[in-house]
Amino acid sequence: MTASVGISTSIWMAKQASNLDKRDGLRRVDHTNLVSVFERLRLTDLSGIAEATASRLARAGILSPVQFLRATPPRLRLAGMHSEVARGWSMRLRGFEVGGFETARRKSYSHSHVLARATASQRDLEELLMRLSDMVGRRLRAVGRQGSVVSVGVVYRPDAGHFSKQAKQPRPVSTGDEIYQAALTLLAARDPRRTVGTLGVGLSGLVDGSAGQLDLFGEPVLPRKQRLEAAVDALRDRFGEDAVQRSRLLGRAPVVRDRIAFGNTGHPDESRRNE
Repeated sequence: MTASVGISTSIWMAKQASNLDKRDGLRRVDHTNLVSVFERLRLTDLSGIAEATASRLARAGILSPVQFLRATPPRLRLAGMHSEVARGWSMRLRGFEVGGFETARRKSYSHSHVLARATASQRDLEELLMRLSDMVGRRLRAVGRQGSVVSVGVVYRPDAGHFSKQAKQPRPVSTGDEIYQAALTLLAARDPRRTVGTLGVGLSGLVDGSAGQLDLFGEPVLPRKQRLEAAVDALRDRFGEDAVQRSRLLGRAPVVRDRIAFGNTGHPDESRRNE
């Protein structure tokens, strides 16, 4: 088994280090090589910087990670960042840990994607929703948890505004299909006349995987679905995320990039399974 390991002074910076050599490498990023590492990267190579954010930074004259590193908080505010966000990025880019763990247990899991081009196409949004739901479910199963509250968030573009909705499920869920079906119902309440620039899916109300109440009248195929998801997870762990895909997504570009190294944020919940 091969793995890439990043070492640094913060979780975020360690993720950047691990992404430098994805095949099988051990990389360290600290004050001695920070600038030289950033010189090799694009803004969108940084975790948390999508195309839309890179475009806003470019309008403020920030075109590279090195310029981002050297930008002052007032200059970052010219790119539309609020004061606290600008301060957070200034610290993050210098290797400081931003924020902390308020609890040893996660309260939710989510994934969102900023579209390169805003769309109102129901087909495109459904396919993106399916990918995001799969990613959320995969992270949940990796730590042996389930969730009972599915949420969907939309940011409209170019028009200002957003939409969000959530719903409690009859029983805890963790498979991509269960999350997708619930999220699809929620997405139907959006304004179909407006184009979507960002789409997100989340799951909260978390419980341990074995803690959910059994449904005496549920479909007997449910355990089979769970075994199928476990088999798909194992194949993706070994051969990559695109090794197995839903038939509907075959031939479609993998527009969603996992911004989290190994799909792991470094939170204690996501480390526990590897201990």
